[in-house]
Formats: sequence, structure tokens, C-alpha cells
Amino acid sequence: MTQHVRPLAEPSYSNLSEFLNFLELRGQTWCFAEMGDPGGFSVPPGDDVIFYAMLKGSSRIAGIGDHVLELEPGHVAIILSGEAHALRNEPNSPAGILDFLRDGHSVDIPPVISITSGAVSTRVLCGRLKVDLPGGLRRMALPPVITLGDMGTHSAAIRCETLQLQATGSGAAALLTRTASLMLAVALRNHPQCPILFRLSASNDPIARALQLISADPAANWSVAGLAKRVGMGRSNFAANFMATVGRTPMDLLTERRMQFAARLLQQGELKIADVSARVGYRSEAAFSRRFARHFAMAPGFMRRTAHTASLRHDIGPDAI
Repeated sequence: MTQHVRPLAEPSYSNLSEFLNFLELRGQTWCFAEMGDPGGFSVPPGDDVIFYAMLKGSSRIAGIGDHVLELEPGHVAIILSGEAHALRNEPNSPAGILDFLRDGHSVDIPPVISITSGAVSTRVLCGRLKVDLPGGLRRMALPPVITLGDMGTHSAAIRCETLQLQATGSGAAALLTRTASLMLAVALRNHPQCPILFRLSASNDPIARALQLISADPAANWSVAGLAKRVGMGRSNFAANFMATVGRTPMDLLTERRMQFAARLLQQGELKIADVSARVGYRSEAAFSRRFARHFAMAPGFMRRTAHTASLRHDIGPDAI
């Protein structure tokens, strides 16, 4: 997710509205994905926000942490973590890479992309957008995914109808992006992690600074003691506060950041696995490969081959995430 932090030397928000006013999505990458049964597609790791609104049928998203998200008509999922994931309408549906989202095509009116032939059982509005964050806030502090779920049959139908109307005619992409920004603000305001994010947006917060350090250089030889020293806290106090604030240990978060960084390098296909391992802070290629396989449920070499194959074709292929 590409960040553009507002130029505030010492961000200070007196209320939540001021904080949320600095949260904004940007871009014009929108499309409709239509599938029969079975059908699915995958999205490789990246820096942008991925937006899904289920308009017809039902699907599930796998690959965001350990959870599987179930989407019904009217449901919205906003992927903030940048993780590789797959959307399928059946558990064993093929899930080739959706090139349109991977490449970030900018449009005025969202095109319709047919994933499979035959009768359409599933229709999903998809977007890939950049994000502006409130000053001091970093992506790693955000929840990996934000959802807007069941509001009742009538309200869900209104949401579907509204999004489809906005996606029609010139200027559609701009309207959809502004609507997505509003949906993100609404969902984030109602998320239990929102008060924590509000506090982390202050540049003098030591946990926020630790997140910035990890994000800026995930390959560094960080330790809990080293991070605590950099932010001016004792090791035990820092570890306890980090866990209470972020919900994960510093080393768990560091590993996740390294894996995401490694996945992007492998997708580019320019480095050997040993070089990728060294780039993300591992001295042992074998240790890196084991950790990568546990995180993504695939070997580093498989991810690199999959990305290479996808880059050689123009149509959706049978690769699975």
C-alpha cells in the first residue's frame, strides 16, 4: 500500500473527525469481475488497497491472515495488508491472477472482465487504490482487512444498486473511489482498533515510532531490546505495550513485514532466492524458505514461477494462489 503521509510536523487531532478527514483513497483502477460456477481469481502481494463489493452470488476470500472471509450480496471487503489472496465462489475453484488488478489499469468507466465462460453466477466490483494516511500512522498498524457486512436484505440491495449506478457513465471511477473512501472511514470508525490508531497517529508515540522503524527497514537485525532502546523504553515495558497496542509481538510483525517484502521481490523475478533471503534479513536460505512456506503455504520458488508464467500471458490462467 503506497502511503503519502500529510506534511504535518507534529500531527495532533483533537477529535476523531479530524483524524478520519486525513484518511483518503485515490486512484482509478476499477472493474467488474464476472464468474460462473466454479470461478475465482487471485491477486499477488502489493502496496495498494484492494476493494471488493459483492453484487451477485457469494464468494470467500482466503489468504488474509488465518481467516476466510465470506461475502454475500451487499458485503464489502477492503484489503489493507497488501497480502496475496484469492477470491473463489467454490472451495476448489481455479484462481488465476487477475491481471487487471495486478497491473493497476486506470480507467474512466469500469470494464467487465469475464473470468469463466457460461452463465454468470457471481459478480464482484473490484478496485485497486492508493491510500493517504493521517500523519504518523503506518500501514502495519492498520487491521489487515476492513469489512462492511450484513445490514439486512433491503439495505444490502440498496448498497448494490448504488454502487452499480455509480459505476455507469463517464466519471464512474472517481465516484467509486470517493465512495470507497467513505466506506473505509465508516468501517474504521466502527472497528475496535480505531482508538488505538487514533493514538498511534501522534508522532511522539513510541509504539508508532517502532512501527515506523520496522516498516522503513524490515531487513535490519531488529530485536525487541533494540527496538525498545530506539524508542526510549525498557524491553519488558515495550514488549507488553506493543502487544497490547498492535495485537502481535514485535518479532511476529517483523516476520510478516519481511515475508511481504520477500513476496514482492519474488514477484519481480529478478533475484535468486538466496539473494531475496539476504535482502529481507535472513542469513540462511533454508531458514528463509521454511518460514516463507509456512507463511504463504507455498515455496518461494513456486511463487516466483507462478508470477513469471502470469507475466507471459495476457489472459487469466489456471494458476492458483
